[in-house]
Amino acid sequence: MKKRNSTEMKRRMEGRWLAAFKALAPALDQAIDNLGTNVPCPVEGGTDGFRLFKDANYTGGGVKQSWRIIPEGIDMLMWVNDWSFTKVYDELEAWLGDKPVEAGPKYLPKPKPVDEEGLRKWLNRIWKEALPLTDLAAYPARAYFSYRWVNTAALSANDVRFHPCLNYKDKQGNVLGKFGAVLSLVRNNEGEPVAIHRTFITKGGLKVNLGKTHKPKKMTPSVNQRSKGRHIRLFAPQNGYLGVSEGLETALAVYQAKQFPVWPGLSNTILQSFAPPKGVHTILNFVDKDRNKAGENAAEILRANLAPKGISVIDLLPPTPILDTDEKGVDWADQLKRDVSGFGLIDQALAFSRLKQA
Repeated sequence: MKKRNSTEMKRRMEGRWLAAFKALAPALDQAIDNLGTNVPCPVEGGTDGFRLFKDANYTGGGVKQSWRIIPEGIDMLMWVNDWSFTKVYDELEAWLGDKPVEAGPKYLPKPKPVDEEGLRKWLNRIWKEALPLTDLAAYPARAYFSYRWVNTAALSANDVRFHPCLNYKDKQGNVLGKFGAVLSLVRNNEGEPVAIHRTFITKGGLKVNLGKTHKPKKMTPSVNQRSKGRHIRLFAPQNGYLGVSEGLETALAVYQAKQFPVWPGLSNTILQSFAPPKGVHTILNFVDKDRNKAGENAAEILRANLAPKGISVIDLLPPTPILDTDEKGVDWADQLKRDVSGFGLIDQALAFSRLKQA
């Protein structure tokens, strides 16, 4: 079967997105008819919570107010139709080939209201049950981080624990077993705990793998859902400087190599809404070097969001090359294993920043 290449699909869709939205996403009709103007959110309703960008025919991008920018059309269809990447890609392929397609719903059913009090009690309970990484019984977590060469950094980090036994649920909510899990406390931009990120691991410290069709839901539901930003505050900022990354292991790799503080945002999409605490004037963004440029595209949006606040953002891509064996690309966790000297870019970036401020 031909590999689904998102970069190539985006190239083929330039100048065609609005027509594709008309065919595949009727929920976007009002936004298409009022391009660049705020209209009711196609998912949550309201009065003016959404708009497509004026260049949406070329990018497919738009913005859901108070949540995030949706930079391109594949992500837009995944969100508005609640489709998987595979579903979106295959429907676009069919549309481009003048084959029958399936249109998404005009309006998605509203999500069930969250039992905020019950959810908060559950999150507090599993966090209190979890063990510090230094606890003897937290060996699986220490083994997990050792395999990734970041054990020293993990043991120094805040807001990371190990739970010996949690339900492993797939994305449909089916319980497939019980496993230990590395837990990371997720906070919003105000620093309030709102959710928990889970990495399920075996007793030997390996990531649980039950196959592609049984991937777990790593992030718990969130309390205070309307608050902005989701990240893990592993280490305190240093003299106005702070790093951000997509993944937990990337953040720990940087600290392992250079003792520089990095907060993971858990995904490129979530990272776009990040805002640092007061006192931070410069962000080092440890961008994943993805084959599809997703990390670099998200970095541009983050930089644009923080510039009006007077916060400088320096993007750092790992210098290690993408190998044929690297399916999606490389990140700074790969850099740590392949060539630690590449972290010298951090020293150069900090020196450049300080020179500009002098």
